Amino acid sequence: MMNQNQVNFHVQYQDITSQHWSFSSERFAGGDHLLTALSRGWEIDETVHLKRHWFAGMRCIEIFHFRIERDGKTVDMPVVSNPYVYRFIKTHDIDIIEDDTNNEPAQ
Repeated sequence: MMNQNQVNFHVQYQDITSQHWSFSSERFAGGDHLLTALSRGWEIDETVHLKRHWFAGMRCIEIFHFRIERDGKTVDMPVVSNPYVYRFIKTHDIDIIEDDTNNEPAQ
């Protein structure tokens, strides 16, 4: 698990470290939810799983599944991709594992 200093992210994403996320209320999280979790003491794994979801064979949504852990509890946080999330992954040397399931557009 990587222990991150949330102050490093503060410059990249405005003051939004109060965006609580719960799978029971929202299916997907945003980069702001990930940042909030880190500021609240959650740690992320050094690998993330990428799943692509194709719609009508022509539109793709990418979801990064971050494994976060705190106090012995582990949670899968599915985060919708955007430029901030890509930059976060790149600047923190997080490995991406692509999931082949539903990875190709429908014919």
